[in-house]
Amino acid sequence: MASKKKGQLTASKEWAKHLRKFSKRQYWKGERKAGKKNIRLEMYVKRGKN
Repeated sequence: MASKKKGQLTASKEWAKHLRKFSKRQYWKGERKAGKKNIRLEMYVKRGKN
């Protein structure tokens, strides 16, 4: 999973077996942060239009 797929906000780096737990945690943390950032930007844009 080295590429960004439709519906994902971030791309994962490497899924080496000995790093899977850590990598998964980092990946989903990045997804959550990117989603929150996306929401904030959308709210900012909508607020600026009014």
